[in-house]
Amino acid sequence: MNLENKKFYDINQNSLSEIAGAFLEERANDLDLRNRINISDLYVESKIEKDNWEYNKHSEAEKEATINVFDLGKKGYNLIVWISPDDGGNVYKEGRLNIEFPVFGKNEWVVYGRHVPLLCDENESFELAKRLLKNNGKSIGSINNKESVRQQPIGFRIEEIDDWIYECKKIMPEFMEIWDFIEEGKDTENKIKMEKDVRMAMERADGDNYLFESLMARMGNEINTEGGHGSSWGSENNRMGIIVSVGINGELVYGLGNVDGLKHCEKCDCYYSGDKCPLCK
Repeated sequence: MNLENKKFYDINQNSLSEIAGAFLEERANDLDLRNRINISDLYVESKIEKDNWEYNKHSEAEKEATINVFDLGKKGYNLIVWISPDDGGNVYKEGRLNIEFPVFGKNEWVVYGRHVPLLCDENESFELAKRLLKNNGKSIGSINNKESVRQQPIGFRIEEIDDWIYECKKIMPEFMEIWDFIEEGKDTENKIKMEKDVRMAMERADGDNYLFESLMARMGNEINTEGGHGSSWGSENNRMGIIVSVGINGELVYGLGNVDGLKHCEKCDCYYSGDKCPLCK
């Protein structure tokens, strides 16, 4: 596998929710971290052995962490805090705070959760993990160095899982703005809106990832060109853009292609030939 060519998503393979999640987590040009919270779908335990775990140098540690999330769930821990620290920018420029909920489904264990950008450095993440352990948190293995933080999620037993935000406020009060945002349902609103935008762009892109990403950008959903788990499609084509023309029957036709020699419309950000932008004339 060529890791350099790994993408955040593929509209021909990933689900609508997965793609929306990628755009939320890797959202560009948004300084409000609350707008980058992702709500994950159910992840079944059997997928662990089927998924690719060769995406970067931390992937084996993250596979072990995923196994440990399920093992903690089987031991009765229903609220899991998994800290994935940054590594000084070598692979991850920022960390991620994952709140996981393991439950037993119809036939096997599944996990779902929330995923929040974490702007702590490796040392701060290590200190956070140690503090959570002192607050009755439990891990499968020892957390005795910075890399073990990535491998070892920390489990808590709470009586009512619906009270998980209240528990997070108690054990991690420094993220109060995040917990309040989630409690108000605004992360859910963001995910619904992003899924709506993804669905609209997918319908118009007709399987073309480059066109899809350009359409998403036009709707205000820009994605980072590079990240720890892949890169964007548009990062490969700096001179690609959305080209708008008028079809035989007078309908607007959208396409993605090289925009060299074409005129650029500042109003709608598309490219065209002729005297006026077909969209804005």
